[in-house]
Amino acid sequence: MNKNIDDKTLRDYAANALAGDDLREFEHRLQAEPELQAELDLYLALKAADNLRLKKQLARSAADAQLAPLEPPRALVRRIPVWIAAAASLALALTAVWWWQQSARPDAVQLAQSYIATPYPPPVASMGASDTLPAAIQSAYLAYRTGDFAAAAGQLSALANSPDASDEILFYAGESSLQTGQTERAIQYFDRVRPGYWRESADWRCALALLRSGQTDRARVLLEQLRQTGRKTQAEALLEAIK
Repeated sequence: MNKNIDDKTLRDYAANALAGDDLREFEHRLQAEPELQAELDLYLALKAADNLRLKKQLARSAADAQLAPLEPPRALVRRIPVWIAAAASLALALTAVWWWQQSARPDAVQLAQSYIATPYPPPVASMGASDTLPAAIQSAYLAYRTGDFAAAAGQLSALANSPDASDEILFYAGESSLQTGQTERAIQYFDRVRPGYWRESADWRCALALLRSGQTDRARVLLEQLRQTGRKTQAEALLEAIK
């Protein structure tokens, strides 16, 4: 844990419970300190893994309950040929095992959705710097910061239509679209981000969007690339879930 950020602050931010100066300070540090962003990502990955582990335990309990032997009335047992009883028991066992395997298997889409559920931190500007931005950009970023992703998506999409749109505009147009369920549009914006500061983040969010839309093969390519970055833990968790 970073010496200046306690566990509670990290948990509160992940749960959208930070506000005011505390929220602004934390988001400034996320932009300035890659190791803090990696620490947040690791926390979210572990939280998602715990959720999957709980799902697996519940599925196993349900399967055990289905496999528990039932004792039918003795008179009925005498009327049923042995081979029919054996076949019925085998069918029940196979059905229960199949159901457990389907339910307990880590779900890449579910894991990706757990990451998507935490929106990427909003743009952070130095004190007074935002005043120099065009009014349209200020309005779009304000909508994003306040959680009005539908408004942000509409405004940022209009800005992103410009051929010289900045990578930051393209990224947040993609993230706003992702948060409002416009997955294919989000992928298109993330794809347009050029190599540089925003490319790794765009690849990460694009991989999540691809998994949500069922484009597993393309998502796998991006995740393999992300294994060589600070997002290694999350990328490997998703790659394992895809198998």
